[in-house]
Amino acid sequence: MMLSPALGTVYRKERAPGSDSGRDAIGSIGYAESPSASGLSYMPSPPPHDEESAVDQGQQESVIARQLTGALYCLSCGYNLHGLSIRSSCPECGVPVRATILGIVDPHAEELAPLTHPRLTAIGLLMWSFGGIIAALMVWFQRGVEVLRDMGMSTWVPGFFAWIGIAGVIVSMIGAASMIRPHRSVTRFEAIRCSLGVSFYAALFFVYHAIYLGHDIVAPSPLLAPGGEAFGRSVLRVASFILIAGIVWGVRPAAVGLAVRSVIVRTGRVDRQSLLAVLASLGIATLGDLLLIVSEFVPVTVADVISIISVVIIALGSVLFTVGMANICHDTVRLYPVIVRPGVGLGDIFETNRQKSRRSKGI
Repeated sequence: MMLSPALGTVYRKERAPGSDSGRDAIGSIGYAESPSASGLSYMPSPPPHDEESAVDQGQQESVIARQLTGALYCLSCGYNLHGLSIRSSCPECGVPVRATILGIVDPHAEELAPLTHPRLTAIGLLMWSFGGIIAALMVWFQRGVEVLRDMGMSTWVPGFFAWIGIAGVIVSMIGAASMIRPHRSVTRFEAIRCSLGVSFYAALFFVYHAIYLGHDIVAPSPLLAPGGEAFGRSVLRVASFILIAGIVWGVRPAAVGLAVRSVIVRTGRVDRQSLLAVLASLGIATLGDLLLIVSEFVPVTVADVISIISVVIIALGSVLFTVGMANICHDTVRLYPVIVRPGVGLGDIFETNRQKSRRSKGI
């Protein structure tokens, strides 16, 4: 006997009738109770000698057949591997069938609750992430124009950047609302929590408007020389951080629940951007605003030093936050096909020996 480390499958050497040459065949796999940590262990079942013994010994529904009985598309070229042995290779590109099974099949696919509206949920997830990064990028555009004004290269004070950012906040809110109850297994507490997170967008809308269509239009240089508007602007930015933290608190469980539908994400084969890390980077920028608030209550000589330090901290936190949002957008794009199309489970491509016997008898 030989044990395949890739699939945990037991192989045995059989001798073909009337031939001296040996051939490999796949032995059946049964499950037995075990006191081990996993709770289950593999036990090789004796090979059936005829059709009757195959039915008798195939009582366990977990025993799989030797061929793919469902549609499974090659990991490399997309060829339908239906009907092929799990020990064979793709006839188009030569990639082993076992590699496709390990790369695509999710053994826990049957445990995931089906989404009520998969495509709407996937689109909502994209709207939530891309709306957020649009709102962040519009702030960067405003700061770029501010630098040009300070250098004397322009006198332009654009307001439409802020309006585009507000539109991004609204788009993100609509996308977040799609995650309140994506499937029927969501508990009432989880739905209420996500709803509260979405409700914080309403206040964020007004705060965003007050900062970038209020203070930034009135002040000659909102970041580098805010003048008398510095204190009020910093207070509003701290308020925006609190609101965004509330949004992350509410939406994060639903977002993580959608992310784990990807087997490669769940098993750690690819990295995903943590929402908490993005929130921490925004917290760094908020620390800079808190220093600006403190500078209003200290002597002028100390206030100038604090102001310079705060600008550096705000810039650093803003860069980290924007990069984190870009990574989240990349993750949601990667999750789109996973959410739209349910995961492929073992039951979708294999049939048990009992099912095979019933099919052969026409039952």
